[in-house]
Amino acid sequence: MDVVVTGRGVVCHLGDDLPSIERELREGKTRPFQKWEPAEPYESRCPWVGLYRGPLDDGEKSQLRFMGRAARLAFHAARKALKESGLERRDFAVIIGSGTGDVDALLETHQRLARAHSSRRVSPTAVPRMMASTVSASLATALSTSGPAFGVSAACAAGALNLGVAASLIEAGQIDAALAGGAEAADSLFHAGFEAMRAYASSGHELRPYAADRSGFIFGEGAGVVVLESLESARARGARIYGRLAGQGLAGSSGEMVAPSSAGTLAAMRRALRHARLSPDQIDYVNTHATGTPEGDPAEVHALRELFGRVAYSSIKGYTGHTVSASGAIEAILTWSMLEGGWIAPSANAEPLDPEFAADPPVIGPTTRNLKWALSNSIGFGGTSACLVLGRAD
Repeated sequence: MDVVVTGRGVVCHLGDDLPSIERELREGKTRPFQKWEPAEPYESRCPWVGLYRGPLDDGEKSQLRFMGRAARLAFHAARKALKESGLERRDFAVIIGSGTGDVDALLETHQRLARAHSSRRVSPTAVPRMMASTVSASLATALSTSGPAFGVSAACAAGALNLGVAASLIEAGQIDAALAGGAEAADSLFHAGFEAMRAYASSGHELRPYAADRSGFIFGEGAGVVVLESLESARARGARIYGRLAGQGLAGSSGEMVAPSSAGTLAAMRRALRHARLSPDQIDYVNTHATGTPEGDPAEVHALRELFGRVAYSSIKGYTGHTVSASGAIEAILTWSMLEGGWIAPSANAEPLDPEFAADPPVIGPTTRNLKWALSNSIGFGGTSACLVLGRAD
């Protein structure tokens, strides 16, 4: 069964207007990341964060009651996706993942218990906000949906994996449509944890995939949500189709928790192509996971070299920051935009280019090109590599 995209919603450091975001990426324009005040008291080496600055109160009070910031980011993106799709029925699934439950609710509950030593001071919304499935559950409640609502957590691979799970349920005939994607909000615990791992860029305020002086990523919050449908369902209601999700592949990294795995990425791409019944020479572009870490970028490119020899590739994270659980969904949406418009977003801040990539460099300047098929890679802590095969609508 063919799975297609009929609605898209993006909320991130670049804003929430998809045509404007597309225009900036097409021209290779970046926006400065912001200093994040909560990082300053603990002397963070990297206080820079890609924050979404728009309002997140666009709903009834009863709809927002159980929502932490990640859920509100996802709700904002979901409303945009549903509006674009024109999907009016409410029997669809909601499959959206995030890295954790609402950390602010966790901290608030701990503080209230520490002060009052009584559960009577704890908010009755604490558990729905803290539970790992809070984003999907909150959206399903706010939208009054009757389909299944859950989210798969797989660190930085979650956004792509949730799209893949939704597509699998559609292919299996379990559902006709789903809201799917990922969301992540800035919080002090995650920021301090990544800081302790020395995962963040150690100097400057740019995320620099493939650059010779790259030193790590900069976190960006956001949400990417799409309406996925069976082709039959979309055609029956005359919906506009923005792209196809033709295949997916998953692999592990043989026991590595945080180290990048070239073998895992290679296996995921091969499985995705096999699922889509495509050969490597049919792929016109690869949206890479590349986060600007010294070890991660070359590991992924080594996998590309083994599978393709040469292929056009670039990373979007220099524009959005690394949106972790949202990244796979946001980047899939923007890759569908490239397929539809016939352009490739150049890797931002990639120069001076690391000599490691000189023989087969990423796209580093605005590029117009006819594109039909693309891969989008996501690689998460815990070893999961996820690859999506994305196709043009026609």
